[in-house]
Amino acid sequence: MKAALFHEPKRPLRVEEVEIPRISSEEVLVKIKTAGICRGDVQRMDGSIKVNKTPLILGHEPAGTIAEVGSEVEGFSVGENVFLFAVGCGECFYCKIGKDNVCSAIPQGFGLGRDGGYAEYVTARPRELMKLPGSVPFEGGSVMTASTGTVFHATRLAGVLPGDTAVVYGAGCLGTQAVQLLKATGARVFLVDIVEEKLEMARQLGADVVINATEGDPVARVKELTEGRGADVSFEVIGLPKTILQATDSVRAGGTIMDIGSVMEPFTLSMAPFVDYGMAMSKELTLKTVSHCSRKDMSKLVELLGHTRIDFELGTEKVALDDINHGFDTKRNSDKFRVVIMPEW
Repeated sequence: MKAALFHEPKRPLRVEEVEIPRISSEEVLVKIKTAGICRGDVQRMDGSIKVNKTPLILGHEPAGTIAEVGSEVEGFSVGENVFLFAVGCGECFYCKIGKDNVCSAIPQGFGLGRDGGYAEYVTARPRELMKLPGSVPFEGGSVMTASTGTVFHATRLAGVLPGDTAVVYGAGCLGTQAVQLLKATGARVFLVDIVEEKLEMARQLGADVVINATEGDPVARVKELTEGRGADVSFEVIGLPKTILQATDSVRAGGTIMDIGSVMEPFTLSMAPFVDYGMAMSKELTLKTVSHCSRKDMSKLVELLGHTRIDFELGTEKVALDDINHGFDTKRNSDKFRVVIMPEW
């Protein structure tokens, strides 16, 4: 089969012919239809996230069709459409309390510690699979496995209720999924970005208010729109010190900040007691970090998508496996929300 292999950072992936992987009796073989390029893989390519095994087939956002089923596998059949997602071992403390999304086994999963989805086939354990809803295209499956699932998990952790006001910092793949999922909960949604094209797409996807941060202070604008209080909850999905600070300052006293964007550099967050910025003690704020999506929440998301439409097409660039390095350049440098690899092209 054809696969794109990572050999070392700061070098292009090499598309090579390798053997189709063999499954054990407890695995399935999935013929990949789509695989999303994650920002984390861009960081692995650039060397800011370490890859412990080389050569390695990256790609932890695949969707496809089951081609072979191990003799001990139950609940899955050849020909079924599935998507794969990072999940825990199922046996440790965290998995047993429903926090399988923070299990220490995840970094050893497909596309991270073993071969993943930038190929024509991948092996998977039943715990890593979920059946793709009939209303969701394969491209949507690749988005669900990380972006949609992570944001859905975040909205549930935040406890967003109908009528709440939420502000989202960043109109990329995570941010546009957040807009749609928050609207599905009945929330009022503000979206902050600096790129007018992205703001327009977010408006098309249902954002109640879009705020261009180049035209003024977004924190002041959020407070202006909320009678001076601030939003009930903020979602930071960019991963910059500036935007996590803005997301913190945008919420009301007693509000919640959801850190999804993974800030990769140190920053200072004030905890002075009686100020109107930072994590002031007098504001009783809650700051939560978000990692992946639990199996329980992914199951809930699949249920939701049975009766709620999410747009997975707007802002998507599709590229052939042979052009995967062009896809990485697009992910780094363009205004596209997401890039999806199509191995059959």
